Amino acid sequence: MILTCIIIEDEPLAQELLQEYIHRRGDLKLLGKFNNVNDFVKFKEVKIDLMFMDIKIRGNVKKDIEGLFSNDSSIVLVTAYTIDQLSDYDLSQISNVLYKPVSYEKFNRCIDEVFYSIINR
Repeated sequence: MILTCIIIEDEPLAQELLQEYIHRRGDLKLLGKFNNVNDFVKFKEVKIDLMFMDIKIRGNVKKDIEGLFSNDSSIVLVTAYTIDQLSDYDLSQISNVLYKPVSYEKFNRCIDEVFYSIINR
C-alpha cells in the first residue's frame, strides 16, 4: 500500500527534512509541498491520504484551517508547540503529532502508527 501525501509547512528547513524522510520510504508518495493554506486550497480536490501540517503557519488563522480536510485524510501535525498551546484548535481530525525537531526514527514510528490506523478503520 502506498499513501499519497502533502506537506503544508512554512519553514523551508522543516519542509525539506519532511520531504527527505518521505522519499526514504517506499510506501509514501509526495504529491506537493505548500508554504501556506491558501496555496493548498487550490490543490484541495486531489485525493490525499496523508497530510503533514504545521498548525502555526505564516498568515494562517483558525478559520482557514477548519473544514479544510477530507474525512478520509490522515493528518499528522508537525509542530514545535505542545498540545496545551493548541487548545484553541479542533484537533479531532489529527491522527498523530510530530514534535520539532523531527528525527527519522520518530517519523518512521509515526508513519507506522498511521498505517496501522488506516488498516484498522
